[in-house]
Order: sequence, then structure tokens, then C-alpha cells
Amino acid sequence: MEQSGAAVTEPVPDADATPPLAQPIAYEGTAPRPRRRLRRATVVGWIVGIGVVALVAVGIGLVHTSAHREFDAAASELADAAEIERQAQRSLEGTESIVDATLTASEQIVASAADDLADPAARTALAESGATASEARDEASAILENEVDDALALKPFWTWELFAGASDLDQRATVAAADATDLTGAESALKDSLDAVSEAAASLFASTPLASAALEAANVSARTSVVQDFRDAAADVAQQTRADSDAAVALSVYAARAGTLKESAQQELAEKAGPLLATRLEIEAYARSISGGVLLDFDWAPFVAGTGGDAGIGGTATWDSARGGSSTITLSHSVAQWWPSADARALVTHEVGHSITSKCHALFDSQNPEANEEWATAWAISMGHTAEGNGVQAYGYPSQAMIDLAATCR
Repeated sequence: MEQSGAAVTEPVPDADATPPLAQPIAYEGTAPRPRRRLRRATVVGWIVGIGVVALVAVGIGLVHTSAHREFDAAASELADAAEIERQAQRSLEGTESIVDATLTASEQIVASAADDLADPAARTALAESGATASEARDEASAILENEVDDALALKPFWTWELFAGASDLDQRATVAAADATDLTGAESALKDSLDAVSEAAASLFASTPLASAALEAANVSARTSVVQDFRDAAADVAQQTRADSDAAVALSVYAARAGTLKESAQQELAEKAGPLLATRLEIEAYARSISGGVLLDFDWAPFVAGTGGDAGIGGTATWDSARGGSSTITLSHSVAQWWPSADARALVTHEVGHSITSKCHALFDSQNPEANEEWATAWAISMGHTAEGNGVQAYGYPSQAMIDLAATCR
């Protein structure tokens, strides 16, 4: 293009002048703000970071809380298991104590129960059951040597220590439960052996009445007081039901009195020794056979009630209603010499009539001496004895009423 007029020249910028501000570039649409976007990204980043940290912290907290709960649950389980173990231990200790006492008693019973005091087979069974119980007791003692868990659970702080501690407590609880099972099983076996000992002891006690009766019959000459003591001891044993200290004492007394019974019988036989011994024992046996269970002692002398020798036969009798009834009959030697004549048999029957008063004293005026003689004479007559030795010669003939009354006492 052509120009006219003055020439146009571009101004030269002043070096010291302030450069003009840059003008913003216009864009179509929304104009972006770069600096504000940068701030938002930074904030979001911080928020996300804080959130992650918070989530991690919460996770750690939850894990730690879970570790606490797991430890507490394990500690509670251990406490329960340890308590069950302690109870099982105490129960077994109590049963073991009973078994110890039972074994001591059963050993004493076996030692006291001689063949003539109880059934030998029952004694053997008791000894064998005691041996079995002793073995069970030893096994229980070995199990009791294991220490019971004290359930002590010191709680650590760190999470990993809590988990490890919980695992350790679980193992201890398992061991405690197993030990409790062993203790319970040992007690069950111990109780079974104890029952076996009790059953064997009961069988032994039940066998003593037959044995004691046979022993008494074999020592029939023993004094009545000794026999009564022996019977009391035998009855005490028969009432026992288990092997305990009372039973052991009862067997010991029974055995001791059995020894006294034998000694008394031997002493009585020694006193009656001589040519007339067999006859005397025959007379005594006859008297006991009609005495109605009244225990009889026999004394022999040359003269009784002023009669004896070639002059005749004599006898006396006392009676006592205590302890089932007893009597002492004293006969002259001549009674044995005359035996078994009708007079001698009638006289012995008359004396037994006095003896049996101990069980029938309420039937008549037993405190009256004359009534006593009438009773004894009537009793001899009621037994079928009509010879003069029945008491008629000395005391007269009794009334029929007294004879009938005497016939009711046997």
C-alpha cells in the first residue's frame, strides 16, 4: 500500500520503562484456573492420606481389640478348666483317703478272721479285693503327683504377644481338661475297687453267725459269762456292713473273745477230768438239751445239799434272767455214778426246772422259795419224770395247775 504524508516510525521502547502486563489469552468455553486445581489436588491428597492412616489405625485397633478378647476368652476357658481340674483332684484325694482307711481296716479284718471265725473263702476274697484296691490307689497317687494348673494368666501389652499368649492359654486349658479326665477316671476305678472291698467284707461278716455257732458248740463247756461275751462280740460283727475301723475293732474283739472261749472250755474240762468225765459231759449235754436255750454252768462236788456218796444224790440250781438267761447247776459226783437211772435223770430235770425259771419267772411267784421248788418239781413232772428224784419226795406233789403252767415253759 502506498502511504503519503509523513513517515510513520515504530517507537523505540524505553529500556527503563516497565513492560506492559501480559494480556490473558481468551479461550472459548470455561476458562481454567490452573493454580486453584493444584490446591484442590493437594487437599484431596492429604485427605486420602489421612483417611488411609485412619483406616490403618482403626484396623490396628480392631486387631488389638480382637487380640484382647481372644486372650480374655482363653484365660476364662483356662480358669474354668483349672477349676474343674482342682475339683477332680480334691475329689480323688478324698476318695483316696477313704480307700486308705478301708485298706487298713480290711487288712486288720483279714488278720483277725481265722478259719473258725468266718468263711475262709470270704476271707480270701476280701484279701484279694484289698490287693486290687491297693493297686488302684497307687495308680491314683501317681496321677495326683501332677500339678494342677494355677490358672495364672498375666496379660501382655503388644498385639502379637496377646495372640501368642492366648494360644498358650488354650494349650494349658487343653492339658488341664485332660488331667481332669484322668483324675475322674482314676477316682471311678478307685470307687469300683472300694465297692468290691465292701462287698467282700459284707460277705465275710455274713458268714460269722454260722462260724460262731459252730465254735460255741465246740466249746460248750465254757463258762456262761464267757459265752455271753463271745455271743455279744459275734453279734456285733454280724451287724457290720463294710470294712472300716469299727468293723476292724469288732473283728478284733470277736477273735479275742473266741480265744477266751476256748481257754475257758479247756479249763472247765480240766476241772472235770477223771474216770467220770464222759458221764458228766453226757449229763450236761442232756441238761442243755432241755434248758430252752438258757445257758448252763456245771459244778461238781462230793456232796451237794447235804447229799452225796453212798447216801444218795443231790443237786442245786440258781437262775438269772439277765442277758438271755443263765444258771449254775451243782451236782454231786454220785449223780454221775447213778446215771442213767430214772432217779438221777429226774433230779437233773428238776434242777433244769429251776434254771429255766430265768425265762419263765413271770408265770408264778418266782421270789417265793417254796413256789420255786413247787415249780421245779412240776416242771420235771411235765417233762414226764415220775421217779423220786423229780422233787416230790423232798417237796411234795405240786398242784395240777402248777404242772399245767410249767408245761407251757420250754
